[in-house]
Amino acid sequence: MYYPMMMKLEGKKVVIIGGGRVAFQKLKGLENTKAKITVVSPTIIPEMEEWLNEHDAIWIQKEFEPSDIEQADLIFATTNDPKVNQAIGLHKKGHQLLLRADHPKESDFITPAVVQRGKLTISISTDGASPGLSKKIKKELEQQFDENFGEYVQFLEDARRVVLKQIGDASLRKSILTRLLDPVFYELTMERKLKKRDHLLMDLIKPAINDDKNIM
Repeated sequence: MYYPMMMKLEGKKVVIIGGGRVAFQKLKGLENTKAKITVVSPTIIPEMEEWLNEHDAIWIQKEFEPSDIEQADLIFATTNDPKVNQAIGLHKKGHQLLLRADHPKESDFITPAVVQRGKLTISISTDGASPGLSKKIKKELEQQFDENFGEYVQFLEDARRVVLKQIGDASLRKSILTRLLDPVFYELTMERKLKKRDHLLMDLIKPAINDDKNIM
């Protein structure tokens, strides 16, 4: 069994060995992590080259050598040559984390199927039991939480910040934050009725601010 977690990669050194579809998939998953990314491969697919040109990442155009991973924190072995992937595993150090795409059982971690909607991240994994089921569930979640859902999540964060700043009483804060999950706020966001949504938010907060002052 794997332990589910979210990892902060800002400033961490990540090395991807390989330049094909699997390598590109792992590379895209690192977007916005602020990790220091290096790709090592004699060739890469066009989509990968385009991505690298648009992001702060390095491509070293060569075959794998053990020295390529000496300073790495996270290593993705994604070549189509099992012998190369095996060599990567043999040369990694104990503190380094390795994902070997062709041999999950030899990996320190796996990457789950992910639905990303702004600051909402939903991960799906069957621990390798059925990748097809993970893909099926991902498609269902992508329909349930459409591309605009991230804007709703951003509204909740902004509203939460206002509530925490304006209301000191813990019980009142909890009550307001719970009421913010009322479907009407989501519906107004999706319908682009943002002024009406924000007015509704203030109508909710103002009485609580007055109650908070009375408590004090």
